[in-house]
Amino acid sequence: MEEPSSQVVRTFVADVLNRGDAEVAKGLIADETLRHRMAAFRLAFPDLHVATDEWLAEGELVAGHFTGTGTHLGVFQGCPATGRRWRASCTAIYRVREGQIVDSRANWDLLGLLEQLGCVRRVATVSA
Repeated sequence: MEEPSSQVVRTFVADVLNRGDAEVAKGLIADETLRHRMAAFRLAFPDLHVATDEWLAEGELVAGHFTGTGTHLGVFQGCPATGRRWRASCTAIYRVREGQIVDSRANWDLLGLLEQLGCVRRVATVSA
């Protein structure tokens, strides 16, 4: 049987990240920072889709490795919309209490994402 905390995060991914349901977000996310971050992410990438690659849950902690895709149609990290598609990985850990996400840590491949959008570029380097 799936842990209750795992089901909360699965609902978060399906309804908040993938469908952009702000009403579900209000009831599911106690962490105000996460709620604002997700709203801004959905504005920048209205067609955001997050697939779960790996999943681990124990007690109130849920960890996942995800692959996200989207089209850059709004401002993201100060970069105006480019209309470009991107694909990036993310590893995240969520803490769930009483049916709500109360804390989270996410590590997106932000450099890779920004490169795909054309917002940054790497410079050639020389290894010693």
